[in-house]
Amino acid sequence: MADATQAAKTRLDRALAELERKVGARIAAPARASLPDDDLFARTPHDPRADDRVAELEAAANDAATALAEAAEALRTAMGQGDTASDEAAAGEQR
Repeated sequence: MADATQAAKTRLDRALAELERKVGARIAAPARASLPDDDLFARTPHDPRADDRVAELEAAANDAATALAEAAEALRTAMGQGDTASDEAAAGEQR
């Protein structure tokens, strides 16, 4: 069980490192330096790139959410809890 837990922790660490790298790259992007403050969601008036920027950020957020959900599920599985949503649904069907 320790090996599975360690593997899940490693996957979670990798997902978090990837998320930090992507966020750091987005903040440091020189093409985006004209945005006011460091607000990643700030829109500049009449800037067609703003919609692209929001779409990129939403995609990165979705990727990060998926990676974290997979890592959380791997941790649950490693700790013997399995898929709690599926377990609860199965328990409800048996009643």
